Amino acid sequence: MRDIQENKLSMYLAVQIVCNNFNNVWQDFVAFVKAFGDFEGIISQIQSTRLIQEGQTTGVAENKQKEEDEMVNKTISVASAVFVYANVIGDHELKRKVNYSPSKLKRSRDTILRDRCQVVHDESNKVIEDLADYGILPANLEELQKEIDDYAAIIAKPRTAINTRATATAQLVELFKQGDEVLKIRLDKLMVQYQNNNTDFYINYRNARNIIDLGVRHEDGGDDD
Repeated sequence: MRDIQENKLSMYLAVQIVCNNFNNVWQDFVAFVKAFGDFEGIISQIQSTRLIQEGQTTGVAENKQKEEDEMVNKTISVASAVFVYANVIGDHELKRKVNYSPSKLKRSRDTILRDRCQVVHDESNKVIEDLADYGILPANLEELQKEIDDYAAIIAKPRTAINTRATATAQLVELFKQGDEVLKIRLDKLMVQYQNNNTDFYINYRNARNIIDLGVRHEDGGDDD
């Protein structure tokens, strides 16, 4: 959230506090009740959206690394056994397709890594009936496929998180616009009724409206915020 938005949110919250403190004054004023309810709803949306905007992808990246390590380890376990099998039967093409070291796999880009692990699974599955003596059973390939699927599901998440934050940033602009409209067009105008008959409420409200500080002196927050 930008500084100007942080300052404006502080002003919103100050207005909210004042209005809640003087709830007994306006609780029977239907138009004010509706306007203030809408205003509080916008504040809630801003706070929720800010959390999305400020979210980090660190946890996602850590999960991605965990899934990658598990998939690579399972792939190497299968590939090594199939390599030995292929060598014994003289199938050089199969040997080539499963001849991966952990370092070679980990140097691969995300989608290429996934595809290479999938090839190891698929080629092994073609000869699964012959792999029992080499320690590979159908259950091992099922586990490998699960690791591949889990990895495939997570590799797009960091980008998705970034896109979500970008969307949240755009949403904040619209939410602040809505908040300003509720203040200027509804609450500020309705507050005029309390200027003479409840000056304490009116003065506290106006002071709250002037809280925003963007490095420029504002004579009247109701006109400039």
